[in-house]
Amino acid sequence: MTITQADIDTLTANHPQLNENGYGSSNLSLSTRSMTPVRLDEVQAAYAWIAEQTWLYAPGKITSYSLKHVMENATGAYVTNGAFIAAALLHAPAGLKVKLDDLNPAIGIKTQR
Repeated sequence: MTITQADIDTLTANHPQLNENGYGSSNLSLSTRSMTPVRLDEVQAAYAWIAEQTWLYAPGKITSYSLKHVMENATGAYVTNGAFIAAALLHAPAGLKVKLDDLNPAIGIKTQR
């Protein structure tokens, strides 16, 4: 699947809490909190990496923030936490589990730690 800006627009309309920092708001003050939307190129990079990973039957304990760093170390590509979450949500219809209960939600991807 090729991710397009229309896919991102639909996803963010369905998940208005999604922003470049993660899912929802952080404890940062309003003056420093960014509600910037996710970038298409970052979502595409994360989407491609996620497609190559082993998925778990449940979200597990590994968060989006940890997984984005695993991806960055493996690929050398920087992505925001929100872009990683967006890519995971785009894989959710295929069975990837995402637990949307935190700024850094748990995602069902197996890692080699």
